[in-house]
Amino acid sequence: MSENIPAKHVAHSHDVVFARVVEGGEDVLLDVKLDYDTSDPFAIRACFLRDTPNEIDWLFSRELLVAGMIVPAGEGDVRISPTASDTATVQIDLKTPDGAATFTVAAEDLKSFLDCSEEIVPRGEETLWVDFDFELHRLVSG
Repeated sequence: MSENIPAKHVAHSHDVVFARVVEGGEDVLLDVKLDYDTSDPFAIRACFLRDTPNEIDWLFSRELLVAGMIVPAGEGDVRISPTASDTATVQIDLKTPDGAATFTVAAEDLKSFLDCSEEIVPRGEETLWVDFDFELHRLVSG
């Protein structure tokens, strides 16, 4: 392990409520577990439909979530932005080859989670948690 890498990784989770936007219908509320783990310090994992056979994990860039709270951010399959009609929520648009979904989440809940992740690893210090020698070895060895 490299000298800069802390000896023990830390993980943190928050349970938040996302609303799946249903056009022409009532939004569907979903319990979503947000995870931050210093073993992958640039990423936030969101677990949708947890504890069901249809559990779905999405991996987001922490930087993208932070930016999307303030201004529209992302391109392609993931776009995040403040909700135009309600500044207290953040909109998350996800696309897959099988379809697309739009979710909203309370900005306060998302900010609280991101603040906790930044207390664990301040933005800009993520590389201190990455063992580049190990990752390179893992990539090369298959």
